[in-house]
Amino acid sequence: MAGLNISEKAQDLHYKSLVIDGLEAAPMTEAHFDRLRTGGIGIVHYTCAKVTDDFSSAALNILNLQKTVEANPDRVMLVKTSDDVRIARETHKIGIILGFQSAQPIMDDLNYLELVYRLGIRVIQLTYNERNLLGDGCVESANGGLSRYGRQVVEAMNSLGIAIDLSHCGEKTTLEAIELSSDPVLITHANAKMLCPSPRNKSDAILQSLSRNGGVIGAAFWGPLTYSDTALRPGINDFLNHVDYLVEHAGIEHVAIGSDLGEGESREGYEAMFIRGGGLYPEVTRELGDWYTFENRMVKGLESATCFPLVTNGLLERGYSEADIQKILGRNFYRVFTQVVG
Repeated sequence: MAGLNISEKAQDLHYKSLVIDGLEAAPMTEAHFDRLRTGGIGIVHYTCAKVTDDFSSAALNILNLQKTVEANPDRVMLVKTSDDVRIARETHKIGIILGFQSAQPIMDDLNYLELVYRLGIRVIQLTYNERNLLGDGCVESANGGLSRYGRQVVEAMNSLGIAIDLSHCGEKTTLEAIELSSDPVLITHANAKMLCPSPRNKSDAILQSLSRNGGVIGAAFWGPLTYSDTALRPGINDFLNHVDYLVEHAGIEHVAIGSDLGEGESREGYEAMFIRGGGLYPEVTRELGDWYTFENRMVKGLESATCFPLVTNGLLERGYSEADIQKILGRNFYRVFTQVVG
């Protein structure tokens, strides 16, 4: 592929595979559809509302995304069932799975959960870093786990067919949700805490519990989750080290890719949350060196959806079989999505 240093074997494997990006926050625009196509990404789980949105704000954001899809009928489609994944593949369209990175839109009423399901939401993260009505996020020192309401939401999501995302949840919240859920869960975008001690990453105990649950963790491109030295910007090998670790400790059936790419997001909005050493969540960025800037927030070499074939190339170079690479690229995520959503 022009511009990327990958083998012919990697290129052939990548573009014939079902490639699912388990989490993106990049605005869904025509320019981004082109990037997804270039990167061989067939399905993307998209965060379609702000983490602070209540129900009404989130519903308007869903409507705007639906209008974008309707304006590009030959290029993209919404994915609400596993059959839609097949249809997207057969019609050569990019499939978009709608999700929330916070349960804020369902507020304190399970009726809102059913409403967002009817609006097309198929993945909801229980908490976003901090405490909400459902439980504690990953930067809460109390580590209080799920609330009573949070347990009700987990059971209701299982009943409706909404996948549970635990990426930004605290340790105890994550473990309790995995234990309670009758369906496999998703950790759409996180890495291994033993390799990178970010509060956003997941412990061995979580990886083992996730494996028993049948769930999937998506290895992320975001630099603050991937570094091996706080003073150095992580590169592709650092990312692949996390994939290796996740495979070793959760199992090849339980690892996917969740890039956490945000191409097209505003610098102002991003830095308000994650500027180096500050923002809303200094716990996540305060240890990072001068390398960490808005421009360098992703792993070096994996700054765009167009770079996805480099992951396939790297996995081949590390000796993964073609079948196992296809599991990581999309088949594992698809299996869980099918089990949960039907």
